[in-house]
Amino acid sequence: MSSIMENLINNKFYAAKEDVEKKLGVFFAFNVITQDDYTKLMQLAESKYTETRAS
Repeated sequence: MSSIMENLINNKFYAAKEDVEKKLGVFFAFNVITQDDYTKLMQLAESKYTETRAS
């Protein structure tokens, strides 16, 4: 499941970072992904869904 979520995040499947966070929270709560996977995927979501603005 971790590799599937990684692929979805990399391809910006979800509309917003909050959607990814909710999904990962559910997977983590039900032991579908490990603590390490959760941390890695949350960091990936943060990097992919954070807008970079030119000044």
